[in-house]
Formats: sequence, structure tokens, C-alpha cells
Amino acid sequence: MTTRVQENRCLQREIPCPQLGMLEKTMLCQASLKTAGKVLDANMCSGPVAEYLLANTDCQVCGVSDRMEEIRQVRETLYGGDFAYGAIGDIPWQENTFDTVLLHPSEGGEEALREQLRECKRVLKPGGQLVLGLKSLPLVIRQLSHLLWDETEDRLPDANTAQQLLESMGFEKITRVQAAFSGHVISGWLPEEA
Repeated sequence: MTTRVQENRCLQREIPCPQLGMLEKTMLCQASLKTAGKVLDANMCSGPVAEYLLANTDCQVCGVSDRMEEIRQVRETLYGGDFAYGAIGDIPWQENTFDTVLLHPSEGGEEALREQLRECKRVLKPGGQLVLGLKSLPLVIRQLSHLLWDETEDRLPDANTAQQLLESMGFEKITRVQAAFSGHVISGWLPEEA
């Protein structure tokens, strides 16, 4: 969450403070960022979360997106991070690389989310944290969705399904927080190695 003090500090250092939505702010509040830890912003869009992390933390910031134009834009504006082009289901880093992964899942239904979560789990270190930001529609619109959209469309699964996926993949200490009415943030930890 961007506070007034952080915004002032960004202005004093002439670093533009990114405009974060409520979902992104909630994701950052739920993330336990280690000093000098390594963080992956998965499906980073135009990079506001990576920009915030670079300006306000001592973490090594990495990002991945499957949209080449977004990667070009982020590389031109943000320095100090490692930003790569790649599908979220095929993250171009080795196993056990990141302390924290912030995932903004792409559309594609439950199977696509399962694949993205599996890949995020692969790159997380033992004891690492996954923070999943799911955009959701208000309840009234969800109830009317069958009138508004074709039911065959692959939309993101709801928060209950996403939480069950995390549990089935072995994540522990799972928490879920509502991000205003725009979504949910689900956080889970990989177990430490025995």
C-alpha cells in the first residue's frame, strides 16, 4: 500500500510513484518481503507492482509477461529489475529461485490457473510465499453473468476454487482477503524442507 510518506519519498527522489489499484495494494500488504529477497511479479502488465517494489524495498525484483510490448515498455522505464518475456505457465527461471511470487493470473479457466500455479510453485524456494490476486465481479453481476456472457468463455475461477487449488498443491497457512469489491488476494506458503 502506498502511504503519503512513501509518495513524498518517491517525489523527493524523482521516482514516479505508481498508481496501484486496490487489488495490487492488497497483494503488497499480504506479501512478506524479505530484505534482499528475490521477488517475481508474474504477469506484470505495465509494471506498477514492480515499480513500487523497486522504489520502496531492498528486494531483487524480477518480472515476467507474455506480452512483448509490455516487457519493452517496462525495460525502458524501470532500471534495476530483471524483466523477461515468457508465458506464465513456463517461467524462464530455475527451480527454487524466488522468496515471493506475486501472481496476477491470466484468463483461461481453472486448468490454465492450475498450470500457472504449478509453475509458480516450481520457481518458489522452500518456505516461499505465493500471493495470488484474483479480480472478481461484484455478486450481482456474477449472478447475472449467464445473461451477459457466453458460458463457454474461459474466465478465471472464483476465489474458493483458487484456494482449493492452492491447498491441493501443498501450500500451507493459506489466507484470503477481500480487496474492496474488485477481487480477492489469496496467500499461501510452501512448506520448509525437512
